[in-house]
Amino acid sequence: MASPCPAARRSGKIPKTKELHGGWRRDGYEIRLVDTPAWRLATLTPVPVPARLVQPHPVVKALQGLSHPMGLTRSVQNRAFRLIHALLTATQKAGHIAAIGKPNAPPPHRPRSDPAHFTITAQGQTYEFRVLQEQDRAEHVPTQKELADAQKYSWVRTPRHDYSPADRLRICVSGGLPHSAGEWADTAACPLEDQLSEIVQEVGLRGKAAERKRLADLEEAHQKRLR
Repeated sequence: MASPCPAARRSGKIPKTKELHGGWRRDGYEIRLVDTPAWRLATLTPVPVPARLVQPHPVVKALQGLSHPMGLTRSVQNRAFRLIHALLTATQKAGHIAAIGKPNAPPPHRPRSDPAHFTITAQGQTYEFRVLQEQDRAEHVPTQKELADAQKYSWVRTPRHDYSPADRLRICVSGGLPHSAGEWADTAACPLEDQLSEIVQEVGLRGKAAERKRLADLEEAHQKRLR
């Protein structure tokens, strides 16, 4: 049975201040109409991205000094630095603290679990950030040598696709309780420049959630001592 929630959302009959939450329960499928969190309705202030870096953020300056910054090709490095500078400047104004991570030179197809390029600490909770370069995929055309080797050796497999670095970037964050997202990527309709305000908001939301958990843990420990 398909969930009726997506169809109900598309109908346009649900108020903007409400959301439908659906899920299976013991007695069947339950649909609840709940209040939309205030942060989803907030109007976000765009984060300005400089056209060129005159006085880069200290973390950006440290990244610029690396021999192979974040594993990015030179065609996207400058833009990545400007995006990071804008993000760190905005989060710093919100009271958060940025620091350099461990941006070792990664392999071409590095996983998202590689060492962080930089970190942002909000409400005592540290979040790790990575800036990844997207890859374009094209169908692989086997060479004559590859075809000959495949016929000669049964274990030889020619690759199905070729990958090449694209000019698109992706920003990933890990740590804490996710709210809106954990990754933001360039799209034709919305470049990362237009998504930085969402990332700034996400850092603040995760920091507030971490602080609420800290206070709840303190209260729970206090109650245990009383008992």
